Amino acid sequence: MTTDDVLQRLADEAELRDLIHRYAFGLDTEDWELWRSVFADQVAIDLTDFQPGPIPEPIDADIHVRGARRLFANLDASQHFIGTHRFEIDGDRAVIKAHMRAEHWLSSGEGGDRYTMFGTYTDECIRTPDGWKMTRVKLALLRQEGNRHLMHLALTRRPTDQGKEHA
Repeated sequence: MTTDDVLQRLADEAELRDLIHRYAFGLDTEDWELWRSVFADQVAIDLTDFQPGPIPEPIDADIHVRGARRLFANLDASQHFIGTHRFEIDGDRAVIKAHMRAEHWLSSGEGGDRYTMFGTYTDECIRTPDGWKMTRVKLALLRQEGNRHLMHLALTRRPTDQGKEHA
């Protein structure tokens, strides 16, 4: 490996690490512009470990962001920890594998106010003129704790129900 190859590898790893951290911070701060910035125009989000079903096909990233925005607007708070990163980089394509822990809180009065997910994200990425972007996100769950029902409750809650004010 030449010095240029090593420097490019280090730069790519730093950008990919920032990409997955923007994923977490965008969700937890509800900064939807930041969160949208991590995705290519088409993205497949595979959460079949959490919600069984067919493996999803890519959809417009703006549609995905609107769905997540609806869910997270109804949670009291969330906090995603993503670390122990591994990178497979092949030219303009990369795969990030990283352990995750995601905390979700919702005061519901229905069986506990916390739901925690533990697992691994596998994110397929492409290099674009605007930097690295995710094209596929797969969550492999290792463990779940707390009230799993909170996620469904947050999706079905009206914006004026208990919880945060909504814009």
